Formats: sequence, C-alpha cells, structure tokens
Amino acid sequence: MKIRILIGLLFPAIAMAQSQALTMETAVQLALQQNKGLKSADASVGYYQKMVATSGEIPKTDISLQYGQYNSYVSNDNHYTITQTIPFPSLFGARRELNNAQVDKAVWQKAATRNELVYQVKQVYIELLYLREVRELILRQDTIFTGFLRSADLRYRTGESKMLEKTAAEGRLNEVRNALRQNEADLKIYTARLQALLGSNTPVTITETAIPEANLSLLNDSAAIAANPQLQYLKQQITIAEKQKKVLKAAILPDIMVGYFNQSLIGTPLNASGSPLATGSNRFQGFQVGLALPLWLGPLKAKVRAEEKQQQAASLQFDNNKIQLQSQYEQAVQQFIKNRNSLEFYEHTSLPNTELLLKQSEKSYSSGDIGYAEYLLNLEHGLTARQGYLQARSDVKQAELYMAFLVGKQ
Repeated sequence: MKIRILIGLLFPAIAMAQSQALTMETAVQLALQQNKGLKSADASVGYYQKMVATSGEIPKTDISLQYGQYNSYVSNDNHYTITQTIPFPSLFGARRELNNAQVDKAVWQKAATRNELVYQVKQVYIELLYLREVRELILRQDTIFTGFLRSADLRYRTGESKMLEKTAAEGRLNEVRNALRQNEADLKIYTARLQALLGSNTPVTITETAIPEANLSLLNDSAAIAANPQLQYLKQQITIAEKQKKVLKAAILPDIMVGYFNQSLIGTPLNASGSPLATGSNRFQGFQVGLALPLWLGPLKAKVRAEEKQQQAASLQFDNNKIQLQSQYEQAVQQFIKNRNSLEFYEHTSLPNTELLLKQSEKSYSSGDIGYAEYLLNLEHGLTARQGYLQARSDVKQAELYMAFLVGKQ
C-alpha cells in the first residue's frame, strides 16, 4: 500500500492513467454493461422466460407392482400398474398465459431498473460537474481574499487601517479554504458513488468540464407519464392477478386419469372347460380411465375470490401510483420552469451587474475610496451571485433529468 501511494505521488500521470476517464454518455453505457442490479433484473427476465416451458407440466407417472397371494395360494403372482393423472387441458393454456405475463412483468421491471440507473448516473455526473465548477469559484475566491489580506496587511503596517480589517480578511480567507476542503471531500464522495453505479473496480474520472445546457421540450402532461416503466410494471401486476385467477379456475376442473395394468393369474382356467390352467407366463392386461373430481369446492372457490381481491388491490395501487406520478411530473415541470427563470435572471441581469460591481469595488478599495467593510460586502454579494448562478445551472439540468426519468425517456 505504501509503495502504491509513493508511486502515485512520484508519478501522478501514471496514477491518473490507471483510472477510467468518462464522458456522461460513456458513463451511462458502462453502467448499463456492468451494473449488478441491472444484471440481476436481466437474469430475472431469463428465469421467467425459462418458466414458460413449465406450462405443460403434469404430475409424475405412478408405476406400481403388486406381488404375492392376491389371486390364490400361489405366492408369486404379480401385477404391474402404470397410471398417469393429466390436468384438464384448459389449465395448460392458463398456465402459459400466466407465465408469459410474468415474463412481461420482469421485462418492465428491468426497464424500470434501467431507467432509474441511467437517471442516477447522470444525476451524479452532473453533481460532479457542479462541484468542479464550485471548486473553480472557490479557488477564485481564494485568490481574491488572499489579495484582500495582502492589501489589509499592508494598510495595517502602514497605519492606514486597524487590526480589525486584517483580522476580517484572515477569517474570510480561512472560511474559503475550509470550503475548499469540504468541496474536495464532496468530489471524492460523488466519485465513489459514480464508481459504485458503474459496478467498476477501477477508479473513474469525468472528462467534461461544464454542466451541459438543458434542452428539454416540455411534454403534454396528460400523456407524458404513460411510458414510465415503473407504471407499466404496476399495470402488469393487474394482468398477472387476472391470469392467476384463470389458473385457479381451471384447477377446479376434473383431472383426467389414464392407466394400464398387466398381471399374472396363476392357476386360473384359460378357457370355459377349465383346462389348461394359467401359469406365470400367461399375462392378463387392460386399461383404466377415470376422472379426479373435487368433492369439496369451498376452498378452491375461495382461492378464486381471494385472487379477485388481489387483482382489485393491484388495480388500486396502479391508479394511486399513476396519480402520484402525474403530480410529481406536474411539480417537476413547474420546478424546471422556476429554475430556468432563475438561470435567465443570473445570465441576463445579475452576473453582468456583479462583474461590474467587483471591478469597481476592487479599484475603489485599492485607491482608498471605500473601506474594507464596504469592499467585503461587495465581494460577498458578487461571490454569492456567482454561486447562485452555478446552482441555478445545476438545478435546471437536474430538473430536466428528473422529468426525463418520470416519463421514462432517459
């Protein structure tokens, strides 16, 4: 471990080369290839696809032997029986429909997992871009307040100001450097999150340098959430309950039983005259046909009624989630509009005024036209505006990603 750390310190380029440099799109593609949760959902689809072949399952064949004195005092009579119970044919079709519905459910579950994974990867990636831009802003603050401290120290040593100005400058610079340490920690946290989402054992880095602009066109609210895979998954639960009810109804129908027997009847006359008599080599055979009828229908019908309640519960859950999802989408649209308006304010009004204010304040402070309190206040106002601008850009993009997640179009 110490050797690795030493190599990383002495040869940073080598250490950087060992990490994966990713754009947002390549990060998404890598996550879709490697994420264990998505692979689990894919395996679940495969499981239900294999289960379709079990739709025609029938009970095991019963093969039995009867041996001994079942016909006479002869002790070596034998009787072979083969019987097979077959469910009523309509049960096979009901099972297949249920298994196919289970496949569709697993497919929608995988789609929902994929949709959420893509959203999370993009969300974390944008957060990393935001933290990087914040870091640049903090470094700029460090430069500004380092210069402020230098000027304050010079003014104090020349007797132009009191210790209070220098102390205020030192305190503000320490706050900036503490914010820089927190920012570095946040970058490591979100990088670790991104690596976990990618399912990668290799450290990752991002290559993009700025938050991309949001370009989402607002969709029609009434139809926007129709393609949401989680909603489709819940809708499929209703279908599954319906198919399960059909299976339970078909299970009430009689089972068909067919059989074949082959036996010896040693000592039995072979004809009407009474001679000759059957020996062990003489075989007697026949077949059986029957029905297995449910004599107690109450429990079977209760299962059907219970499944009707299950279908009703699934339908209500779907309706509730549809209402909630619709509300979330409408809120997301308003949040997107609010964040976009805020961004436009910063771009067209706040930032141009801020840049002018900072330049004039720096000149006025250097020339002694304004004191440190007014200069510090102007600095704080300008830096707050820049911080708000970065936050607005991040919020707009995050709102766009959330809307795309809700409509299932990442």
